[in-house]
Amino acid sequence: MLSFLAIARVAAEGGGANPFEGLGINLVQFLAQLINFLLIMYFLTGMVIRPVLRNLEARRKRIEESLENARLADERLANVEKDYQAKLNEASAEAQKIRAEAVSAAQQEAQRIRQEAQAEAERIRRQARIDAQAERNQLLADSRNQIVALVMAATNKLVGESLDANRQKALINDFFSKVPAAKIAGVSVNGAPVVVTSALPLTAEEQSRVKADLSRQIGAIEHITFEVDPSILGGLVVRVGDKVIDDSVSSKVNALRQQLSA
Repeated sequence: MLSFLAIARVAAEGGGANPFEGLGINLVQFLAQLINFLLIMYFLTGMVIRPVLRNLEARRKRIEESLENARLADERLANVEKDYQAKLNEASAEAQKIRAEAVSAAQQEAQRIRQEAQAEAERIRRQARIDAQAERNQLLADSRNQIVALVMAATNKLVGESLDANRQKALINDFFSKVPAAKIAGVSVNGAPVVVTSALPLTAEEQSRVKADLSRQIGAIEHITFEVDPSILGGLVVRVGDKVIDDSVSSKVNALRQQLSA
């Protein structure tokens, strides 16, 4: 405004009727151009500048939203990666647990199979021993008559005369199943298990007689077992609990050998 007044003052001093003429300016044309300029600015402001500014603002907001969405996407990606790593660790731990359980189960199964195999092998060995003992006892039982005949022949040879049936039976009983009354005196069973060992398998009648004789001497017997050991040659070995009464032929032979060597 001050510049415009200064221009007008200069023009007035120039002495013209129209102060702008002194400056070579056509006032009407100037005003028309000014109005045109203002109109152009108005239209530019309304039709171009403001839409451009709105577009720029909208673009700025879109950029900010894009950046925010990118930030949120990065956070979601980080969370996804974190969850993935956690699940991966959990899966790895679960896999290790499953492997450990599988190894433990396999070891337990292997141990069970070994134990069953050992038990089966022991059962087979035990049954084989039982079968071998049964076969041996059967062979000894089958040889009993031959052994008895040899004993009788040797006895007849020693005494120089033939023994009748009763004396033979008594001699056989004494040789194979005589209870050592003198040695067993003072022993009490007191519920202890009794084991009787003979050189040959005893008949049912001999076993009953041995049990009856022992019961009269040591008391009522609850548990009695009969075993066979050919190495004792003859006589009986009676075990009552932890006490052993040895009246076998082998022990007598050993005692006689020691007396002769003394």
